[in-house]
Amino acid sequence: MVSLGMGINDNGFIRGLVGPLVNRKVGNKNYLQSRPHRVKQTDDTKRAGKDFGNVSRAGALIRMCFGEIHQGLHDGQMGNRLNRQIYRAIKTNLDSDKGSRTMSNSILDRLVNFQFNENCHMQDYFFIDPVVSMNKKKDLKISFPEFDIKRALVLPGKCNAVVFKFHAFSLDFDEFELTEIKGVEWEYDVKYKENVIPAKNLTIKCNNFVGSSIFVGFTMLYLEKGSYRSNVLNEIDFNPASILAAFQLM
Repeated sequence: MVSLGMGINDNGFIRGLVGPLVNRKVGNKNYLQSRPHRVKQTDDTKRAGKDFGNVSRAGALIRMCFGEIHQGLHDGQMGNRLNRQIYRAIKTNLDSDKGSRTMSNSILDRLVNFQFNENCHMQDYFFIDPVVSMNKKKDLKISFPEFDIKRALVLPGKCNAVVFKFHAFSLDFDEFELTEIKGVEWEYDVKYKENVIPAKNLTIKCNNFVGSSIFVGFTMLYLEKGSYRSNVLNEIDFNPASILAAFQLM
């Protein structure tokens, strides 16, 4: 075995470094590759990396708090899609420099109507948009108009009841902490109540969370109710779930 500078002659095969080239023995062949060069990051690249780190952590926080909403029945690219939308939101944070931007002073409305399962868009399964409003007492109200359940909903086979499920959280994007505000549900029996559904209001009190970021998730649970138990019919290809509201509570 003979050493050639940084390379080694191993029975006719050269291994290691010879000048700017890297020699590799693979089986009975010798391969030459350019020696990798360390790329020096610019200040702008470093700042962008910090922003992407904040985006990634914010996305993980949102995915975790809405686990009961998407139930893990989401498309494989959901995390990447959510991060892209969060990045679009933090670009609106004009008070912070690149590299220190978070969601705290961003336009959170850019995350409204985000679909946790892009193959089950809420608007393809529910033809009414619940209206979200906030009164002076900081009570968040979710309002449904009167509607015909057979015309307003797409239901899976065997479904005889549906649950409209909402979950509200307060999110601190500086400390990456979350606080559950409240989960509310409205169940309606499809089988026995076939008339038009009257208008309905659901209320979530948020007065203790002034100054924080409020997010509300929305999904529908499809039930097959029997004499002794109920089966949830939601599946990966039938699970509409979305972010209904996102705003800074002032």
